Amino acid sequence: MIMDWRYAQGPRWFTTLRGLVIMGLLTAGSVSNAPAGRVPLTAAVLVVVVLGWLAWLVRPDSERWLFAGLAAVGLGGVVLAATPNGVAFSFVVVAAIRSARRLRPAYSLMVTVGLAVLFAVACLLTGRESILLTGGLGILAICELAGLARRQSDQLREQRQLAQAEQARAEALAQRAQLAREVHDVLAHSLGALSVQLESADALLEHGRAEQAREAIGKAGRLARDGLAETRRAIGVLRGDTVPLSQLVRDLAAAYEAPVTVRVDGDEVPLVPQVSLALYRTVQESLTNTRKYAPGATVTVQLTYSARQVEVTVTDAGAGRPTGQLATTGGGYGLTGLRERAELLGGTCTAGPRDGGWAVDVRIPL
Repeated sequence: MIMDWRYAQGPRWFTTLRGLVIMGLLTAGSVSNAPAGRVPLTAAVLVVVVLGWLAWLVRPDSERWLFAGLAAVGLGGVVLAATPNGVAFSFVVVAAIRSARRLRPAYSLMVTVGLAVLFAVACLLTGRESILLTGGLGILAICELAGLARRQSDQLREQRQLAQAEQARAEALAQRAQLAREVHDVLAHSLGALSVQLESADALLEHGRAEQAREAIGKAGRLARDGLAETRRAIGVLRGDTVPLSQLVRDLAAAYEAPVTVRVDGDEVPLVPQVSLALYRTVQESLTNTRKYAPGATVTVQLTYSARQVEVTVTDAGAGRPTGQLATTGGGYGLTGLRERAELLGGTCTAGPRDGGWAVDVRIPL
């Protein structure tokens, strides 16, 4: 029923300080403007008004305390305004604005109408001028409209803050997903092969084949260095470092143990880091899958640049997808990660048998 004070009022300490300052100024003005002989009555009513004002400052999120504060401040302001005390009418104004800003429109309208009726009755009973009655009612109507406008502004700000928080949460989740893909792509390709080489070296040492074990350890060392280089390359791309995609692909092809043909069609254009990384990972994952399921098969990498999109197609000549030594490594998330990358960039990723082998095709719009 009431609006959250955190959105409607701003920081708690600032709201409290501002409220105390305004309350102090209005209280001092009401005392100085009190008619002669009515200072004790004014002081007694002001005590009630101050307690009501403190009620909504101390408990801004409590519906009961808010209503109690509105009643004390509004009624006290009406009594003092009828003494007569022009400055005290400000308490009625504050109560009307506060109700319109914090309560639902139907409830705030009832509060404002109630204060207007009480003010009108008090003016008629004390014989106040009609112009003061009319002016007071007009001011209360303006206060209601102003409070409703402020409430709408507060609601828009609240919605904007919630939207910003949701956007930040979505961006954090997207970053986590990206980091998860990077961890898979770097570790699955490096540590999987590294573990196989170390296990092979251990088995060779058990059988007294030291020379072959030394070769396996040497391969493991190269794989570890390649993994570090790959990590640095991934970090560089995430930071926005731009390296031509064709160069990255040729580096991958040079490090692959089987023949890899790289072809580039069209004029190569600079790509944003996310697109370059997605296509690079496509080639890397495809080569890893070929190593797993069709070891030794020749591979062709086709890069195609056009005015609207960039496409990479990786095709191997493996027949029947036989199981290789690394088939049990990895978690099976490679192709899923490629599809996620492509879809996040508005592209597509397809994979399946082609010409007796296997092909992976990724297209991303420019």
